[in-house]
Amino acid sequence: MTEQAQPVTLEWLTPPTAAQLDQLMTIWLTANEQAHDFVPAGYWRANVAAVRAALPEAQLLVARQRGRLIGFAGVQDHYLAGLFVTAAARGNGVGHQLMTALKDRYSGLTLSVYDQNTGAVRFYAREGFAVLQREEDTAVHQPALVMGWRRAD
Repeated sequence: MTEQAQPVTLEWLTPPTAAQLDQLMTIWLTANEQAHDFVPAGYWRANVAAVRAALPEAQLLVARQRGRLIGFAGVQDHYLAGLFVTAAARGNGVGHQLMTALKDRYSGLTLSVYDQNTGAVRFYAREGFAVLQREEDTAVHQPALVMGWRRAD
């Protein structure tokens, strides 16, 4: 079996262990630096401690392949704070699997995504999210889209 053909399992972490937090933070930092080359890398590194402290407060859904964490999503009060997948696992449906599980659990979600992160904007649009408004992330002076999804009941 190839790496891509290995099954992916999803689980909710309640609460994450210190070792799991280390793995989540590695994925978070690497994915942010790769996806947001228009934001100075120092911004992400400066926020590591704050994000690490906030992660245990979120509902965390993780994706594992062969026992390794390869992606995760964090939700707080129906706000998707982030969805991250390792570079090696991208393009193999892991993000879609995470999103499907989130949509099974929540009746609606909102998120904010940088306008320049066109891959993420396209991904969320394919997942049924629509642009609700435009805003500026004043911390990095970048335009962002607030997107939302609601289950059609």
